[in-house]
Amino acid sequence: MKITGNKERFLSCAKMMIACGVFMSASVGAKESSQLKASSESNDPQPAKTFYINQQQPQELPESVNKLLKKYKIPTKNISVYVRDLNADAPMLELNANKLRTPASTMKLLTTYATLKELGPNYSWRTEVWTKGPISGGVLNGDLVLKGYGDPFLVYENFWKLVKTLRDKGLKQINGDIIIDNSFFQLDDYDPGAFDGKAFRIYNAESSALMFNFQATRFLFTPEVNEQASKQKKSKGKKNKSKTLGKVKITPYPEIPDFNVDNQIKLVKGRCRNSHLRPKFKRDKKGKLVISGNYAAKCKQRFILRAVSKPEEHVFNAFRDFWLDLNGTLKGGMKIGRVSSNDELFHVHSSPTLGEQIRLINKWSNNVMTKQLLLTLGAKKYGSPGTLQKGRQAILDTLNANHIDTTGIQLENGSGLSRSALITARQMGSLLETAFRDPFMPEFMASLSLPGVDGTLVNRFRKDELRGRSHLKTGTLDFVTAISGYMLNRKGKRLVIAIQHNGKRTGAGRGAKIQDAILRWSFEQ
Repeated sequence: MKITGNKERFLSCAKMMIACGVFMSASVGAKESSQLKASSESNDPQPAKTFYINQQQPQELPESVNKLLKKYKIPTKNISVYVRDLNADAPMLELNANKLRTPASTMKLLTTYATLKELGPNYSWRTEVWTKGPISGGVLNGDLVLKGYGDPFLVYENFWKLVKTLRDKGLKQINGDIIIDNSFFQLDDYDPGAFDGKAFRIYNAESSALMFNFQATRFLFTPEVNEQASKQKKSKGKKNKSKTLGKVKITPYPEIPDFNVDNQIKLVKGRCRNSHLRPKFKRDKKGKLVISGNYAAKCKQRFILRAVSKPEEHVFNAFRDFWLDLNGTLKGGMKIGRVSSNDELFHVHSSPTLGEQIRLINKWSNNVMTKQLLLTLGAKKYGSPGTLQKGRQAILDTLNANHIDTTGIQLENGSGLSRSALITARQMGSLLETAFRDPFMPEFMASLSLPGVDGTLVNRFRKDELRGRSHLKTGTLDFVTAISGYMLNRKGKRLVIAIQHNGKRTGAGRGAKIQDAILRWSFEQ
């Protein structure tokens, strides 16, 4: 059966999704400044772990910090601090700095540092297109192979350009299948819900050598109001017996073939609340996707992003939609396979450089992209396929080679989205000190968030003299807050700062206020 294109697809997604990070619901057409926080920092309800490397006498904290700890009833044993002038021989403040703690997303500093050190800021990922069979008159009489090498940022716009280039080179019709070659990475069976039970959240998405748009499917919610029901008013002394207010249409993009969802969304009256923008996704016993919750008619048209497809299915769906939008013809379906020695290389797409990509990773704390870095580094350093174990070993070997103590460090997936990840504040400080003296220091520092300016710190110190005076990476889980990076203080000293807080009273802004107090003290030294 011949499949032809449809120009009515949501091609506006290309720009809308260019840097999706915290996948929050937003009005269609609204600014996406908050979207890049990913696949990013997440919360889960388990307590953090703390381990001791050796005993250390705690130093006296600044009075402003002690007052907050007393106010919030937080013991000093739950806090680790390391503050050092890069031109000094010893830290100016060091508290519990040798305790191994859960670092949350500040762990990304290790992964991005090691990858920069080993691959360099100009490293670029390839995505290859191969043909199995001859091309005549724009018709491929055979299969088309898409081979990935772990590009973390193969988003809508970039993948659309790849597909369009195939059309620009004269390819019009594919008489075979689309073969997905993910062999550059090798992953064990992955349970996306293992971390916090939220299997469809983007930050829990499965890694893949050919990963499209962080694994995010865009679900468009469109209320279809029953006009007769909405106009019907209650009669005196009688209840309104209208059937329903209407229904909510759900449209996925990329389009999912045979999309069969149990749509249990209820259209309700009243103002649009945040709770209306958080529908529940789950699969029933037969594997059918169930979407439930309430959705206010006043919310109008909105979208939400979730990871619901396998990586190979997701990238195929996107390729098919883009190909048809560009008036291409596809006669086959999707298969998983590999490039063979007889295949012909037709096109190579190059990603944004590593230096560009770590700005997205660290500023917006993108977990999915970070895991791609770890797997890539493992494959490049120890040979393909890339695995988690190879990636972890590559990072630790890089740290050791640069005289950074790795005793007790647990990397897990390299993103910090783990309760088993561990590092000390002193080790984090040592990493920052080493990175500052490396040739790629400008790229590394520029990847960190500027308080009050961008990234995860855009809303802190916005109208404050500390605005823009630091380059920092944040980390947040339930019972964990952390922040690490560099500061240029009032006296012109360049400081390294690492703060870790594990415990039950980190939430409700308490952890951030303690961090702010330490940052303010450091600024005045």
